[in-house]
Amino acid sequence: MSEIILRDICKSYENGFQAVKNFNLEIEKGELVVFVGPSGCGKSTTLRMIAGLEDISDGELWIGDKLVNYLEPKERDLAMVFQSYALYPQMNIYDNIAFSLQVRKVPKKEIDKRVHHVAELLGLENLLKQRPKNLSGGQRQRVAIGNAIIREPKVLLMDEPLSNLDAKLRTQMRVELAGIHKALGNTIIYVTHDQTEAMTLASKIVVMKGGVVQQAAAPAAIYNHPANKFVAGFIGSPSMNFFEAEVNAFGDKKDKAILSFGEDKSKKVIIDEPRGEILAQSRNGQKVIMGIRPEDITDYENAVKSEFEQKSIGITETITAREMLGSEVFLYFDEDGESCSVRLKPSNQTRPNEKMTFYFNPDKIHIFDINTEENLF
Repeated sequence: MSEIILRDICKSYENGFQAVKNFNLEIEKGELVVFVGPSGCGKSTTLRMIAGLEDISDGELWIGDKLVNYLEPKERDLAMVFQSYALYPQMNIYDNIAFSLQVRKVPKKEIDKRVHHVAELLGLENLLKQRPKNLSGGQRQRVAIGNAIIREPKVLLMDEPLSNLDAKLRTQMRVELAGIHKALGNTIIYVTHDQTEAMTLASKIVVMKGGVVQQAAAPAAIYNHPANKFVAGFIGSPSMNFFEAEVNAFGDKKDKAILSFGEDKSKKVIIDEPRGEILAQSRNGQKVIMGIRPEDITDYENAVKSEFEQKSIGITETITAREMLGSEVFLYFDEDGESCSVRLKPSNQTRPNEKMTFYFNPDKIHIFDINTEENLF
């Protein structure tokens, strides 16, 4: 049986605004599920409905074999870690971690045993006598996590817990959270707007937009097989490049398709079967949206190495910007008024205002319906 089941969950407000629409999801025991999406997409509202902090307007929420729509938060066997640390400044770290057990009248010997176990897990053993004001942001967040996990809840809910930390600490805490999840093996539902956090932490990602689930799948599936243009553009940094293209059959057998794009449709990529055959037979003469990630566009030398230079006519572009990031370099160019990016090795020395010829890897191209924006494959 799944740990948590959400069936057609909806959240509507008195003014008619629908924050969450027909949310369906099954979360297995031990999964780390990340809700991700832009601000206002409904991810935190969904988390708060699971926690019992928001009423459910419609649908069913099951935790184990219990329907919990009308149960109080304390009856759901959940714990929540918020964006703010929510620590008691007058208490030392030991008492902050132990507090939820102290109010439940757990025997002192048991509390002491569990506090030290949690502190060891979180690297807080040497800080138990300190007060929160003496700790760094990362240490305070670990204390907040300790307070949540010490009572061994069935599910741990985390609402953007790393957003107050600087970039270096966020990276460190991502690693630590992954380790905590592996050590505890409990179910975690995690909300973030940061797609890097989603990709590195999750066993399953739920991408939301406008209160609607766009796709729920493993990180690799989300990245490599996005359900629609929104998911494709949201996951990945820099985001996927998109071009409006025209499909034409290549040859009489219609076993390949040519995608023509650019202002005069002079830029072309050949798609082989089976995808090319499907496009040639079902979309011949029609417009589609072509998507390709920055790392799947390369120079001639690497196109030859990967044996796709014959399928992609060299596309010459004027570079508008260059970003050097040590292990990689990003080049930017404009196409049909949109900024596009390419990820290359740092040995590439092309500068802004210079021209460069690119080759698209046809096996990595995504095709979206121009009206529905759904991925055709």
